[in-house]
Amino acid sequence: MRGFKFWSVAITLFLLNTFTLKAQFEIWTVGTARTIPEGHLDVSVFRPTRYGLSRTFELSTHPLLFPVLPNAQVKKTWYKKNIIFASVHGLNYPSLFLNIVRLTDKPDLIPANSVVPQLFAFKNEIIISKILKKPTTCEAENYFLSLKLGVQFALQFGENTMPLIQKSILYPRTSIYHKKILWYVGADIDGHLNSFINFSVDLDFLSVGLDIEDFAVEHKAMLMAPLTKSLMILGGYKVTYGTYPSGAKLGVYPMFDISWKHIFTIRKDKELNLFKKKMF
Repeated sequence: MRGFKFWSVAITLFLLNTFTLKAQFEIWTVGTARTIPEGHLDVSVFRPTRYGLSRTFELSTHPLLFPVLPNAQVKKTWYKKNIIFASVHGLNYPSLFLNIVRLTDKPDLIPANSVVPQLFAFKNEIIISKILKKPTTCEAENYFLSLKLGVQFALQFGENTMPLIQKSILYPRTSIYHKKILWYVGADIDGHLNSFINFSVDLDFLSVGLDIEDFAVEHKAMLMAPLTKSLMILGGYKVTYGTYPSGAKLGVYPMFDISWKHIFTIRKDKELNLFKKKMF
């Protein structure tokens, strides 16, 4: 009986705490044309860390992978009215990480006798977003639809004897290490499921090469819930179906992450009136 009372009180306190977080729990901006607010830092376990440098400029990187896979990405919002238009530009250097994988001697990935060239991978993407449900005096804005078009490629220097990595999710993205171009289109919708749970759903089509040769269709769905004002948990799944040189493959993957947010105080420059006379 005591145990029942304890959990009843705990659940009640959690729900009350969650409802008080409603004002701070905004629609997820990952995959949209919106940048994270200025001075906001979003740190996750598996996703890149994001920081708002200004109201329209966002910088992101994966700090855990950075020592073996140097990477950086910027998002810039160019237009922000009825629709929001932004561009995303990323650069990473995968050669260090590929050599580490090579040393594990996995024939289905990279055999130990492979030669890994110097690679610089680039990502360029444009995103257009629009709120489908405007805010009212009773409800917050909802259903944030985003459409994207992107291309990825790599510059290669030196000999390359790596095989194609024919694994779900990996093949389209690593095919650019073999002088191929990856292009993709997609749609995301993000919003409030209820007062304390948000959702994110996307559908992407990817193709290796300028024509529709080896392609993949990917779908992801996630739910997000705040635990505190600065801590959020995320969970969902990802499904991918693609064609590869060895045949078509289907992949299903669970997804889980924890996100921590910190807001830095933005210091405004003091306004100086050089023509103002001192009063004695």
